[in-house]
Amino acid sequence: MRSSRRKFLKDSALLTSSGLLAARWVQAGEAPVGRKLKLRFAIASDLHYGQQGTPYEKMTDDLVDWINLEKQGRGLDLLFLNGDLTNDSSQALLDLRDKHLSKLDLPYYCIKGNHDFVDEQPGSPTESWEAIWGYPSNHCITVNGYTFVMADTSAPHHAGTYLAADRQWLAKQFEQHRDAPAIFALIHIQQRKHGVQGWPRHGVYAEDQVDKAEAVMDLLESTPNLRGVFHGHNHLKTGMWVSGEQRYFFDSHVGGSWGAAKGYRIVEIDEDHRMGTYQVNAEQGGELNRNLLV
Repeated sequence: MRSSRRKFLKDSALLTSSGLLAARWVQAGEAPVGRKLKLRFAIASDLHYGQQGTPYEKMTDDLVDWINLEKQGRGLDLLFLNGDLTNDSSQALLDLRDKHLSKLDLPYYCIKGNHDFVDEQPGSPTESWEAIWGYPSNHCITVNGYTFVMADTSAPHHAGTYLAADRQWLAKQFEQHRDAPAIFALIHIQQRKHGVQGWPRHGVYAEDQVDKAEAVMDLLESTPNLRGVFHGHNHLKTGMWVSGEQRYFFDSHVGGSWGAAKGYRIVEIDEDHRMGTYQVNAEQGGELNRNLLV
């Protein structure tokens, strides 16, 4: 594991018609993160709590145990759950919150995924994302000077499509935090359509959303202090995608019935703002990859 971690791997290299490298999957050598960390956080996604035919209770308990062990061991400041917390049930959001996530030993934040639905009934405990979690589905926080922008890409119940993030809202957050040492964006659905510049499956695809999503991509790739974009949704991907000098990270999945090894992603920042990230194979132990955030 240690030797493979230090080896440069390239899962795919994709050329444009001009012959220039447009984007690629990369796994780089170990990040030079200092021993004294200013911030250490985790990202996990796709719990699919409540999906029939899966041991969703156990898989969720496993996640809570993994994250609490990280907290007890090397330390962990917060956790982001990057979408598809549940599997098409508003009641499951409450069960997940009260039966499982309440056992986490650190603060956590939830991003709305395409399987996360509220019932929109006035006065209901699941009337809205804010009624459940205490903040809206488009939400921004600052921790130790670093900014985290959480964007909603989910459509209404059973709409069967993926949405572009709200570019206007994103641009406002990026402008307000332009002096932050780093911004991180958490967006469940990748904003580039499958196949464009070689991007993988499960991105925005509806005709009325593709152009809007490309405008979001332009914004992401023109924000100087945006140091990483984190996606869930694609259960098969655990690595980093580079496009327009921006880095996009995937964290596999925790639950559901398909995908790569279950796990989560760690991001570490030292006092000099040097940043590194790696994917944890939580089922078997060890790291799958390690990359710089530059």
